Amino acid sequence: MAEKDNGGGGGFLLGLLMGGIGGFVAGMIFAPKSGEETRAFILDQSREWRDKADELTSATRERMATAATEGRRAASMMRDDDGFDDLDLDDEDL
Repeated sequence: MAEKDNGGGGGFLLGLLMGGIGGFVAGMIFAPKSGEETRAFILDQSREWRDKADELTSATRERMATAATEGRRAASMMRDDDGFDDLDLDDEDL
C-alpha cells in the first residue's frame, strides 16, 4: 500500500519541537549543577521570559490600537470626501 504524502512538514516540525524540549529537559537534568541551582535558574529564566512576553503583548496592543485609530480616521475622511461614491460594490468580479 502506498502511503499518502500530503507534502506538509507538520510532522517534522512537531518532532523538531519535541526533540528540542526533550534535549532541554535532559540537559537540565544532567547538568553539573545542584538541583537547587537548576531550579533557581529555571525560575529566573521563566520570570524573564514572562516579562518579555508581557512587554511584547503591551507593545502589540499599542500598535493595534494605533492602527485601528488610523483606520477609523482614514475611513472617516473617505466618507466625508465622498470617496466611497466611486466604488462599485455590486461588481461581481470583486
